[in-house]
Amino acid sequence: MKQTNIAAIDLGTNSFHLVVVKLEQGGHFEIIHKQREVVRIAMGRSAEMKSLPSAGINRALNVLGSFKVIADKHNAEIFAVATSAIREAPNQKQFLDLVKEKLNIDINVVSGFEESRLIYLGVLQGMNIYNKKVLLIDIGGGSTELLIGKKGKIEYAASLKLGAVRLSSKFFGSEKKFSRAKNEACRKHVSVELNPILRQIKRLGFSQVIGTAGTIQAIGHILRAEINNRQSEYVPLHNFTFTQTDYKRVSSQILKAQAKNDLLAIEGIDKSRVDIITAGTIIIDEIISRLKIKKLTISGYAMREGIVIDAIEKLGSGGEEKSKLMQLRNESVVQLGKSYSFDYPHSLQVKKIALILFDEIRKIHKLTDEARELLEYAALLHDIGYHISIAKHHKHAYYLIKNSEMLGFNQREIEIIANIARYHRKALPKDSHENLLPLNKEDRIIIEKLASLLRLADGLEKTHAALIKDIKIRRNDKEYLMTLRYLTTPPETELWAAEKRKQVLEEVFNIKLRIELEKIRY
Repeated sequence: MKQTNIAAIDLGTNSFHLVVVKLEQGGHFEIIHKQREVVRIAMGRSAEMKSLPSAGINRALNVLGSFKVIADKHNAEIFAVATSAIREAPNQKQFLDLVKEKLNIDINVVSGFEESRLIYLGVLQGMNIYNKKVLLIDIGGGSTELLIGKKGKIEYAASLKLGAVRLSSKFFGSEKKFSRAKNEACRKHVSVELNPILRQIKRLGFSQVIGTAGTIQAIGHILRAEINNRQSEYVPLHNFTFTQTDYKRVSSQILKAQAKNDLLAIEGIDKSRVDIITAGTIIIDEIISRLKIKKLTISGYAMREGIVIDAIEKLGSGGEEKSKLMQLRNESVVQLGKSYSFDYPHSLQVKKIALILFDEIRKIHKLTDEARELLEYAALLHDIGYHISIAKHHKHAYYLIKNSEMLGFNQREIEIIANIARYHRKALPKDSHENLLPLNKEDRIIIEKLASLLRLADGLEKTHAALIKDIKIRRNDKEYLMTLRYLTTPPETELWAAEKRKQVLEEVFNIKLRIELEKIRY
């Protein structure tokens, strides 16, 4: 891969973060620029997290515009990832389209589980914890991510709609008046949400606790100012460790404050965070108390560095790293299929046939290897809807895939995979279909092409007997000849099914297809 710089942008609920890195040999990198800007994208005058308000969108555009100037200055390719506030916003697509139109930045929206994976990737780059079973705590503006990992493998991950901005809006209002009653109401809500997650974490156990994101960083800055006996300049803390006793001393100051001025009087507090630190502290207070955490270490490396590592893997600098990502994605898909008791041998054969068809007509469809990979995953999962019902199983498959938490995928990729599976039978894609509305015109075309291939591939495995060993497609005068190659039993049923299903492919690619059988002779 040609050496380039990478600019990773983390679009959080409270803050946007930028890190620009220079790529080095072997997939390593050197950080050449870091920046954090408070945006509060989901907060308008009402201070509630619903649709992204125009004021929040304008703040986001201004910050992203300044980030793009920096990225361009360093000749860096931008990889932008959005989390809680944007993934939940009903007007998400309008915002993404606006950013694309105004700044030519593509934003990938990720699930809470994928967010956890990226944070873990980032933390692994900055701390010597690879061989340790760690509990990772990330308290953001819109959500809290909890993860247990060891040697790069995620043993457990959970994402909850508990964030410092979200809870501040819900329990403390725009005036930010604090009281014991409000604190207790917030704490009760947090406790109920955390309860099943913390039980699972206790069961699994951990040997070290790592904390990332704003609230935990803010606690660390107060403690560091206390140690240094002066106001602490706000730069991300890294490898700073505090004990439960240290934490309780700080949290008691925060939780007894009744107004913003009381919080501003605390030495070392981040002034941009005073209106949300009480809610964030309640979240971490519950986690530390319930899990009896004695010591926590702050990581200055977090999601933005994880985005960098993920980008390096996707760009393919280093075959080993890229294969790790491919393996993770494949494992996530297979695990999802197994959770719904899919017919694995049948799915593998459909995948094999679909990819052969893709490769045989590359010059016709002109799709990328990225599209090929999405077809592969859709082929593996196309029948999982049977877990709900035989009738309309294609629609059930769409629902199950769309609402899955597959690691290694962003929201757009999951939407495409779900829709390819959705259209492997029955109706053809139409712009009026509600399930296609979140996708742009280019992605809808990709779905139409890939779904036509999957539809035919599924027909070519009609008997679930893997009778077809190979397929060849070649131009023959004004038509294309598809040869189905078999070993012993002629796939007559598959031929019949293919004749019925080929019409869609012919319409999509504007070709005429003739199908024949051929026995393989050695």
